[in-house]
Amino acid sequence: MGILSSSLRTVAVIAVAVLISISIQPATATDTAPREHVVEIRNLEFTPKELSVAPGDTITWINYDFIPHTVTADDESWDSGLIKTEGKWQTVVTENMYETYFCRYHPNMKGKLKITQ
Repeated sequence: MGILSSSLRTVAVIAVAVLISISIQPATATDTAPREHVVEIRNLEFTPKELSVAPGDTITWINYDFIPHTVTADDESWDSGLIKTEGKWQTVVTENMYETYFCRYHPNMKGKLKITQ
């Protein structure tokens, strides 16, 4: 009986050590829930101009300007279409999403997504 209880004690100690090891592992990007981001369009600018995002995150652009705008990838792979004053457009970030964008009506308006994994 002494050998059996010693073996059970060893197994229990190993199991506790494994559980502690698992619980203190740092979170990875895949462990975090998708986040929501907002980019404001004001005074012919995207604010913030650069935004760090991850695949699965949602970005909403809100037009607070007095004129319409678009949010268009530089390679035109994604595009909001016309966003009127007080209008919104949103998209979900993908891994291979083109990161830089502009407004079709005001090409000097530029923004950038920094997609992290």
